[in-house]
Amino acid sequence: MSVFKYDSPVFKKKLLIRTGLVLSVFVIFIGVSFVQVELDKRSAFLSMYLLLSGVLILLLLKNYRRQLKVLEGAKVELDSSSLKQWNAKGQCMEFEFRDLESIEKDRFRGYERILLISKQGTYIPILNLENMDQFLSELEKKSGKKAKIFEEDTKVLSWKTLIAFIPSIGAAIAFGSGYWKEKQDALFIVFVANALLFFIYFPKDRMDTGYSARRRYIFILVVLLVVLLARYFEWINFG
Repeated sequence: MSVFKYDSPVFKKKLLIRTGLVLSVFVIFIGVSFVQVELDKRSAFLSMYLLLSGVLILLLLKNYRRQLKVLEGAKVELDSSSLKQWNAKGQCMEFEFRDLESIEKDRFRGYERILLISKQGTYIPILNLENMDQFLSELEKKSGKKAKIFEEDTKVLSWKTLIAFIPSIGAAIAFGSGYWKEKQDALFIVFVANALLFFIYFPKDRMDTGYSARRRYIFILVVLLVVLLARYFEWINFG
């Protein structure tokens, strides 16, 4: 029996980068907005955004800890007739090779990923192992199936992202050049609405992973959009 552990350091590094990017964008947004607020209204502005910041940090911290805990003690085992996935709680999911229809290999969010597809059409993903090449070689040998290779990578940051944010880029150029005379809050509303639509309609992975994270980002953007609209149309009195 062969045992393969997950590459925790790589996962932790990528998770820290993603979390840091989200926090950095939010801090920059608050900083730019703060300097635009009148002096007598800054205390009310900070009170509102400190509460929103607290919610965001709690969500990110909860997600960070939950994802790291998933890899604690987790491993994948291969024997002559089956694959076993052990999670951090010591629970095991066993998959018999006799139920295997095909094997696919691609990249998902920067990780090499192997998908086992059952005869019933169920996807079983394996990714971020310490030695993916050795794992795939043994999997093919023991299952008798050859993996089909896909070159695409489901990344959030790509040229498609740039195209999706053309409305925000156009609004920023129009505002910076003085052509658009609306308040700066209108620019933030366009950007947040653009980001919200991006996460709603961003092409999903072939096996529809990452849905939970997508929901969290959508929730944060909806809250932020409501706050911006409330301030822009003066539904809330800041002073």
